[in-house]
Formats: sequence, C-alpha cells, structure tokens
Amino acid sequence: MGASNDIAAAYAQVGVLAFSLLALLHSVVWRALRVRWGLMLAVAFTLGALNYGFDFAITTHGYTPHPLGSLTVTVGFALMTLAVIDYLELPARAAKAVAIAVVLALVVVAVLRSLGGVPRVASQGVIASVLATQAVLTAWAMRREPRSGHGLVFVALLTYPVSLIWAVANGVDPVRLRYLVVVPASVLGATMLTTGLLRAQRRANAEAQQREQAEQALQQLNDTLEHQVAQRTEDLREMVAGLESFNRSVSHDLRGPLGGIAGVSRLAGEALSRGDLATVARLLPVVTAQAESSSQLVAALLALARVGEVELEPQVVDLQAFIEDTLAQLRLTDAAVGAVQIEVGPMPEVSADPALLRQVLVNLVGNAAKYSAAVDTPRIEITAQASEPGWVTLQVSDNGVGFDDAQAARLFEPFQRLHGVQYQGHGVGLSIVRRIVERHGGRVWAQSAPGQGARFFVSLPAAASVRPAGALH
Repeated sequence: MGASNDIAAAYAQVGVLAFSLLALLHSVVWRALRVRWGLMLAVAFTLGALNYGFDFAITTHGYTPHPLGSLTVTVGFALMTLAVIDYLELPARAAKAVAIAVVLALVVVAVLRSLGGVPRVASQGVIASVLATQAVLTAWAMRREPRSGHGLVFVALLTYPVSLIWAVANGVDPVRLRYLVVVPASVLGATMLTTGLLRAQRRANAEAQQREQAEQALQQLNDTLEHQVAQRTEDLREMVAGLESFNRSVSHDLRGPLGGIAGVSRLAGEALSRGDLATVARLLPVVTAQAESSSQLVAALLALARVGEVELEPQVVDLQAFIEDTLAQLRLTDAAVGAVQIEVGPMPEVSADPALLRQVLVNLVGNAAKYSAAVDTPRIEITAQASEPGWVTLQVSDNGVGFDDAQAARLFEPFQRLHGVQYQGHGVGLSIVRRIVERHGGRVWAQSAPGQGARFFVSLPAAASVRPAGALH
C-alpha cells in the first residue's frame, strides 16, 4: 500500500510540475497575444496543478479527499474545452452548442460527486467523454490546418478514453488511470502553445505583407494620380494654346473671304448704281467663290467638332474590301484620285468604327492625290503590317512634292498648311484624321523629304482586340 501511495505521489508531483509550467507559458502567451484561449488554458492548467497538489497531499499525508478537488477538475476541464473551441475558431452556433453540452455535463457530475451520488469511475467516464469531444474538434482542425501538429493532439486526446475502455474491459480499476490525464492534457497544451504562436506569426507576416502591398498600391496610386494631374495640366496647357491658335486661324481664314465678299459686294453695288452691268457680272462670280470658300471652311470646322462628339461603334473591318470600296467611291467624286495609280497591298482585319475609318482614308488618299498630281506619273501605295502586339499599322505613301520632315508634327494641327495657298484646302483634314485615330486608341505620324513624296502612318487595333464601344475613347 505504501509503494502504491509513493507511485501516486510521484505521478501527482509530475502533474503539478507539468501543469504549472503550462499555466505559466500560456499566461505569457495571453499577455503577449491577448488571445482568450491562452488565458483560459492558463487558468485551466493552474486548476489542474492545484488538483494534483490535493492528490499529493492526500497520498502522502492521508488527508480525506476534499470537494474542492472535484470543483477544480470540473472548472479546469470546462475551461480547457472552451479554450479548444476558441482556438479552433468554430462557427458560432456549433461552438455554443458544444460548450453548453460539455459544461452542463461537467457541472452535473461535479454536483452529484459532491453529494456522493456518482462513483469516481463514472466521473472518469465523463472526463473521457470530454477528451473525446476535444479529439473530434481537433480532427476538424486537422482538415482546416494540415501539418500544424493537430494530429499529435488528436492521438494524445484519445489516449485516456481508449485506456479507460481497456481498463473496464479487463477489470482494472479505472480510478488508477486518473494520472494518465496528464499526458493528453499536456500534449494538448504544448501543441496549442506551439501552433498558436506559429499561427500568430503567420498572421503577423500576412498582415505585414498586406500592409506593404497596400502601401505599395497607395504609392502607385499617388504616382498615377500625380502623373495624371501633370498630364492633364499639360493637356490643358496644350488645349489652351491650341484654342488660341485655332481662334487666330479661324479668324484669319474667315476674315479674308468675308472681307473679300464685303469689298467686292460694295464694288458690285456701286457698279449696279451706275448701270454698269458688265462689271456687276464680272464681280458676282468672285462673291460666289468667296462665299463657297467660307462655307467650306465652316463645314470643315463642323466636321472637326463632330469627330469628338460621335459615339464610337467599333467592329471587325476587312481592310481589303473596305479600302477597295472607299477608293471606288473616291474615283467617282474626286478627279484627282481618279487620275492617280493606286496600289493596295494585302490587308488584315482591324477593329474600328467604319464611318470614322472611311473619313481617315478619304483624307489621307485625297491629300496624297492632291500633292502628287503635279508629277509625271502620280502613284499612291497603301500597305499594312502588324506592329506591336494587338495593333496594325496602315501606311499611305505617295510620290508627290513631300515636305520638310522637321515640320511633320505641324501637319496634324488645325489650319496648318505647309505649302501655302498653291494647294486648295483649309488644313483641317489631317486634324480630323488624328482625332479619329486617337479616339480608337492609336496614333498617326508622317515622314517625308521635299520632292521625295510623303508617307503617313496610322495605328489601329487589330481585329483580335475588338472591344466594346465604351472601351474606346
């Protein structure tokens, strides 16, 4: 009997030491991480250490078991179960149901034990059931967080229930197994301590990474906004300068014909008052020509304005058929185009608004025909090739008079005419081309040299990159 008490006392001392150490470690975790399960486990292991302290006093000094021992066991296991539920982050409804069931079972057994209505073997069965419940919860955690040590906890928690079943089946007093609870409880506490710290570290790293990504995104957004503001400011500056130049050009181009109309009309009126009908007949065609020039200028201005207002309706356009059809119409309406030899190379499909694309071709081909009409054999060549991924570059070349390549950018500004008044026009056609191409997301540029013809380039979205109308601006 004395040897048995010595063994029990040794087990009790081991329980006191193990549970005291775990209580200390979990209290440190709670203070560092402020997690509820850390506080509950610290209290639970403290109560476990007290319970084994009572056992040590009983086995070494022969004290009578005190009801306080049953209370510490009950509260300790209840807190341990609640800690496991909180640690595993169960859904609220399931966590509440499990917690109520376990706590009620422990309270009922504790009350009956204090009244002497339940033998100790029955209370051992309740403890085994609680540990089995925790094992089931841990199995659920194994699926959610694999390779986190939950498998070891699962095996440890089942140690006591399996041992209790074996003891009952083989006629061994189950009460002797009460010290075996130290094993699963200690493994549970140590594993939760380790995995809890690892989980906290992973979350801290994830939060730090998210914070860093958010800071980078914010910095990129700031850089983008600053770039957009700077770009918008530059665009507005260019717009203001363009409007000033535009107003000067419009005023100049309108003032000339209108002044001419006024002057010639006055002369015609004076001739008419003198009865000089021959002079009137000679002056009226001049008035008509000036009026038509003003009307054409206003029409060009309206066309330039409408380009920015019309809603884009991009679709797949077969450039081969589209260009041939446009040239056929131009040959009927523009004598200069009809007199030029035009070669069209193989053409791909593009994504564009057909009505606006036709204006681009009409202006480019019309310009090429006009400025190459003076050469002996005027020739226009239209080719296309894939440029950067998703884009097609259309090229319209002629063998006409050409221009100074340093002045190429001016061509696309409204009312800019590099060749003066020797060629008809108001200098608006290429501005219309640029606005249409830019609304499709592309760009237009030109290359030339005096007397060596001109080459105009237009980039358009390839057919594979067809986008909704709202995607183009």
